[in-house]
Amino acid sequence: MKATKQIFRWHHWCGLIVGIFLLLMSITGSLLVFSDEMEAIEERNVPAVQAKGGTPSFDVSFKKVQAHYPGWEIRLYHLPKAGVALVYDLRKKEQQQKVYADPVSGEIIGIDANANQSVQRQLLLLHYTWFAGTTGKIMVFCTGVLFFITLFTGLIVYRKAIMKTLLFRVRLNRKTSRSLYSSLHRIIGVWSVVFNLLVVTTGLWLSGNIALTAINPPAAKAATKQNAASIHSIDAIVKKLATDYPDFDIHLVRIRPGSSTVGVSGRFQNDPSVYGKYYTVFTVNGETGRLQNSQVMKELPVNQRLAKMAGPLHFGNYGGLPLKIAYCLLGLTPGLLSISGFVLWRKRRSKRTG
Repeated sequence: MKATKQIFRWHHWCGLIVGIFLLLMSITGSLLVFSDEMEAIEERNVPAVQAKGGTPSFDVSFKKVQAHYPGWEIRLYHLPKAGVALVYDLRKKEQQQKVYADPVSGEIIGIDANANQSVQRQLLLLHYTWFAGTTGKIMVFCTGVLFFITLFTGLIVYRKAIMKTLLFRVRLNRKTSRSLYSSLHRIIGVWSVVFNLLVVTTGLWLSGNIALTAINPPAAKAATKQNAASIHSIDAIVKKLATDYPDFDIHLVRIRPGSSTVGVSGRFQNDPSVYGKYYTVFTVNGETGRLQNSQVMKELPVNQRLAKMAGPLHFGNYGGLPLKIAYCLLGLTPGLLSISGFVLWRKRRSKRTG
């Protein structure tokens, strides 16, 4: 009995400490489930391309963009398509800009210097950093640790009610407001515990890596004009991969600042959707076009594969709209638990002081 009381104290205080932060992360996380849809809405503002003919290409615009933005990481999420502007997503630390280029002539037709202010980007920064840089990233990880402790201790405290709740034998108790919030807290907690354990463990993995990278950032190479000219042809690299791996769908071409290598990410058509769109990666020497390294999801050891799946499993962006809606609704449960837990604490405190 004493042990259970001690565990309840841990559950109680960890929940109170983490409450407001958990509410914030619950709301932002539920919204970020629809990040693809947000980006699709934002892409409606992409400048129109005048010329419709010609052969679309990466190469005609790539060197221009790289020369104008030395020291920036370049990401390309879409293959060149006639009549559609090629979007260069540029990153430098937590800064972001987008440059739009004609896929045929290579001319820059638009620049969005405020891409970092998009709704999707701001939600992501709030969810991962609380707009507090490295300190925020560490605090997000600590919040995850406290939430995990809260879930684990909650399982012990409410262990006798788990089966009753799952069998619908526990109902909302409306006798008093305290009993109402207590039963609500218990029902929400039991029904969402598996989902919340999945989200918190994957979130700890992601936020832990982000915090470690922020504390010990990798040494960046200086970007020079020689670096900018060292990649011979992205088009040739993409064409070679399409020939060698015809069932491989490319979703991202990435060039880090000061690097002469090209990372091409995507997924094989028969891969499970939970593998995500970006975790099979081919690294190619940009000067010679030779394959340097490959990381194919289905060939990785189970532990590495699970680590790569943390992102899709955490955000729920590996399935269709029904799965996203389910993730969104379940993603609100940590916030509901923090609110109901806080109300219960206030009522206990009022009862003692009264």
